[in-house]
Amino acid sequence: MHFKSRISIKIEENMGVIVAKTAGFCMGVRKAMEKVLDAYDKKKNHEGTVFTEGPLIHNPQVLEMLENKGIKTLKDKTDLSKSTVVIRAHGITPQRRQELVETGATICDATCPRVMRVQTIIGKHAKEGYSTIIVGDEGHAEVAGLLGYANGNGYVISSPEEVSNLPDLNKVCIVAQTTQDMKTYALTVEKLKKRYENHKVFETICSSTSKRQEEIINLSKSVDAMIVVGGRGSANTNRLVQISAQEGTPTFLVETEKELERDKLIMYGAIGVTAGASTPNWLIQQVVDKVEVFQAEKVGKIRMFTRKASIVLVGSFMYLGIGAASLSYTGSVLLGVNSKLSFCTIASLFLFSMYVLNHFAYKEAVALNVPSRAKLYNQHQVLFVILGITAAIISFTLGFMVSIKVFFCVFFAALFGIAYKISVIPKNFPSIVRYRSLEQIPGSKEIFISIAWAVSTGLIPFLGSSVRFSPALPIVLIFTFSMAFIRTSLLGVEDVLGDRIVRKETIPIAIGKTKTKQLLIAISIVLAILLIVSPMIGLSSTLSYYLLPCVVYACGYLYLYHKRLIPSGLPCEFITDSNFILAGIMVVIWRFCES
Repeated sequence: MHFKSRISIKIEENMGVIVAKTAGFCMGVRKAMEKVLDAYDKKKNHEGTVFTEGPLIHNPQVLEMLENKGIKTLKDKTDLSKSTVVIRAHGITPQRRQELVETGATICDATCPRVMRVQTIIGKHAKEGYSTIIVGDEGHAEVAGLLGYANGNGYVISSPEEVSNLPDLNKVCIVAQTTQDMKTYALTVEKLKKRYENHKVFETICSSTSKRQEEIINLSKSVDAMIVVGGRGSANTNRLVQISAQEGTPTFLVETEKELERDKLIMYGAIGVTAGASTPNWLIQQVVDKVEVFQAEKVGKIRMFTRKASIVLVGSFMYLGIGAASLSYTGSVLLGVNSKLSFCTIASLFLFSMYVLNHFAYKEAVALNVPSRAKLYNQHQVLFVILGITAAIISFTLGFMVSIKVFFCVFFAALFGIAYKISVIPKNFPSIVRYRSLEQIPGSKEIFISIAWAVSTGLIPFLGSSVRFSPALPIVLIFTFSMAFIRTSLLGVEDVLGDRIVRKETIPIAIGKTKTKQLLIAISIVLAILLIVSPMIGLSSTLSYYLLPCVVYACGYLYLYHKRLIPSGLPCEFITDSNFILAGIMVVIWRFCES
């Protein structure tokens, strides 16, 4: 393998980890995961098992996770009469599908839509007498399934050199395995056209695969080394490794962060990270986190300390607690009441304790969604339990010292949070009752968390003041609720897969990612209109105008996230939580301008 020569300048000037935008689950794999989890949810309280016809996707870590949940890979001589069989993303032959139907099993088809398209093309042309030539990897699950649609008249080749091995054919239908290398397919098609005059060529390489391959070509030219994360049995993952290596870039294939070797990576400055279509986000993030640790060793103690401090600040929810204090200050001023340190402290400590203690209630989801936070909490578990409980107690105490109304407000908010996860309807109750706890209600996570924010940062300053009535109270509650709702829902979009696995019913799961983004934009527009109109009709002060940048900021990070320009995990949380601090800054600016 030939590597391009590199000039080593100051490593500090050429450091960083660049993650490919296309890294991770493709649309087909994501849909397959959603369907198998849907099937699991339906079967969980009923007799029978959920099986997958062959490995659902080519990623051993995901398959192990599904196995741990009781979703098994189908083996011979299994009674399927009361079970559900999920057809994997790669698809199967029509003959095998018929065999499964005859077993009496419930069939759930998770075949990738792009693979279905190729199946349809092959089946249609096979009926018209065409021979099928598939450019792909012989023996690969997708290719084996595609051959089943060729009516016994299909051939598989993997390179232009193999064209000469094909027999003479009257008319041919040429397709590619959806994860085939674009260059290889183009060169092979040219040779096939010359050999077979009567031909039809179809572009069947998945657009996700094409973009992934184009991006790794461009990325590998701008970094010192590439890391490809994915299963070694994944064809598209191995293809990414080959493409990167052909560019002359040192390339490493790893399945998990445990395979990363410090001594092999420490010499490189900028490192690119991409992943196969079957690689979940949490595995990518774990690799990125570990590479950043290696790189931090090379940039000096100050920068290393700064990096660790930022992880602790955001990962521990302390930064979010500061944001809560800032939003409480904003709420107090907008209400027209004296902003007290006690109000800010109660909001900060209460929300901090809520998020910390919820971490331990949803450890599995956190491990999948934010691996760096899970690692931090695992290392200091006892400390965070103590901090969470202590913060809750202090918030109760401060609330009691302010007023009995504030105390009960904090107390019932905490009680409600505890009851959120408890099943209030017994399991033996008639199955017509679908939701047995508040947690199971679709969208409940975002709604109840946002209510907690509105109560602690908007209602508590009002109840703790001597003001009996404030026309701005509805504006404050809507503003604080909306800011928290937009933040929580966006992070919910990022955490869909992890939430699905642990069965959390979030808004992105209930209505989908696209509709969630549309909903958040609609809320932002309504909130902006409310902030503009409320001072005009005497409901609030001119401070409302100064809070419009917070709405613009929210729309900005929604747009950037949609364009995949915001990194996932803790950096994304830092960006969203900064909006709460921006609100406090705008209050200071307003006061300065008004004085």
